[in-house]
Amino acid sequence: MYTLSCFADEISPNLNEQLDEMEKLNVRFLSLRSVDNMNVMELSDGRLKEIRAALEARGMGVSSIGSPVGKTPIAEDAALCLDQTRRAVEIARLMGCPRVRVFSFYMDKNELDARRGEVMDRLGKMADIAADAGVTLMHENEAGIYGEKSARCEDIVKSVNHPALRAVFDPSNFVAAGEAPFDECLPRLRDAIVYMHIKDSRRSDGVIVPAGEGDAQLREILPVFAGEDMFLTLEPHLAVAGRMRGFTGPELFEKAHKALTGLLEAAGIAYN
Repeated sequence: MYTLSCFADEISPNLNEQLDEMEKLNVRFLSLRSVDNMNVMELSDGRLKEIRAALEARGMGVSSIGSPVGKTPIAEDAALCLDQTRRAVEIARLMGCPRVRVFSFYMDKNELDARRGEVMDRLGKMADIAADAGVTLMHENEAGIYGEKSARCEDIVKSVNHPALRAVFDPSNFVAAGEAPFDECLPRLRDAIVYMHIKDSRRSDGVIVPAGEGDAQLREILPVFAGEDMFLTLEPHLAVAGRMRGFTGPELFEKAHKALTGLLEAAGIAYN
């Protein structure tokens, strides 16, 4: 069964305002990306423990650590990325969450083939770090990184071939990459997908819209995983779509939530 989650920093920078809106909508999990406009990687252990206590007081939890690890140029020192992975894994353990979102490094398009070996080597070492801590890294497709398009995402999963490296499926990001998420991308990645981000966008102009109103083929995709235990994490980006994170605000977030739950209910798909 699907479980709803969200990037709660799309609602507000303030933790209590995030949790109030989540409680109103009966969304019990968040992907921890930022609080008080501080990235999760910048939060102290003390602050992380406060956040976990606030969540637990409301019967809530963390679905994933929305880290920016790998959202850096491939030319950067590999040791720095591995240190960031260790910290992200430590944060996951502090938050009682076994999943960390990662990326596969920015590079120029003419470097994709030449840098491929570095990408695979680095992701493999990152996966080793995660596995030692009982954590799974989830690679997200993203504009400008090695794994922007589905064929290269498939290459990552198959070439690294590590049980601690799986895939986040973001259909809207594949639309931005010029692909059809259900027709082209899902067949390549089906067996690696363990988590989904929910936003939608139009191919014609790139505008991000509520679920079901764009070309992300969510009506076709959602039934595919309906019988599995998987988080659907709302990432609406309806007000701002930035390189490191987006913003939606409470009113538009409610619209995004209604759009997703409407798709699920129309298809007779159970969720909690």
